[in-house]
Amino acid sequence: MNRILIGTIVLVFPTLAVAQTAEERAQTVQYVQSLHDKKFGAFQPTRDGKPSLRATLAALRVLKYLHAEFPDPAPLRSFVLSCQDPETGGFEEPGGKPDVLLTSIGIMAAVELKIPQKQYQKALPYLQSHAQSFEDVRIAAAAVEAWGVQDCPFDLKPWFAIARQFVEKVTRERDVKTAPRNIGSWAAFQLRLGAPVAEPDLALRVLRDGQRPDGGWSADGGSSDLGTTYRVMRAFMLMQHAPANVEALRGFLARCRNADGGYGVTPGTPSSIGGTYYAVIVLHWLEQFDKK
Repeated sequence: MNRILIGTIVLVFPTLAVAQTAEERAQTVQYVQSLHDKKFGAFQPTRDGKPSLRATLAALRVLKYLHAEFPDPAPLRSFVLSCQDPETGGFEEPGGKPDVLLTSIGIMAAVELKIPQKQYQKALPYLQSHAQSFEDVRIAAAAVEAWGVQDCPFDLKPWFAIARQFVEKVTRERDVKTAPRNIGSWAAFQLRLGAPVAEPDLALRVLRDGQRPDGGWSADGGSSDLGTTYRVMRAFMLMQHAPANVEALRGFLARCRNADGGYGVTPGTPSSIGGTYYAVIVLHWLEQFDKK
């Protein structure tokens, strides 16, 4: 049992389970598979949503990490390739316009589905010419990592310069509320592209100190959300260190879980493929830490 002393009151909490049960995993798989739209050959973000590129990548990765059965990959490949703009090489949602985020997601989805690179080779030049902010290069780095950093056809130095300016600004501002998300995002960017993290002990301290009383991490110092928790945990995973209070984190993840087997991005919110993706990947990383 865990005990927290507040004044003269002792609060007692039961010890949390260390991992998902087989039944819980199966229920999550069932939830994700229910989001598959066979007509479009893609996944929906929610049960009443429209098929999207972003939801499709998230669903593919959840099913992979849960060792679950994939739908027929041929329609999925067709859907992903249909989201690429042939003129610019960028990716877009159906009926939308290309941008850096969706192009990065498109590349990662194509890699997951083992689509030959020659069929979307214009996507990387699109990222080179359009990634201008730290948020751009942060997600674009994930695409380059999936493609293969050593095979990237352009110099990544401009992206590193953008990231350096970003972390210098974060350091100057010393905003403890936003620092964990920002430092975690920057550390993950560096490590994904094979670059070191300057002052790793300091970075780890910022990440560990940023864990909220509810067990997760927050974008702005308030209640935790799974999106920020995922970003911070990716940094921990890449730095090969665990957070300070793993048990509290598991508790936060459990509170985000819903009766349908999916996860909301915060406790009490409806399930979505985004929330489910964040939770399943973080749980997977925690399992890796347990094995060390």
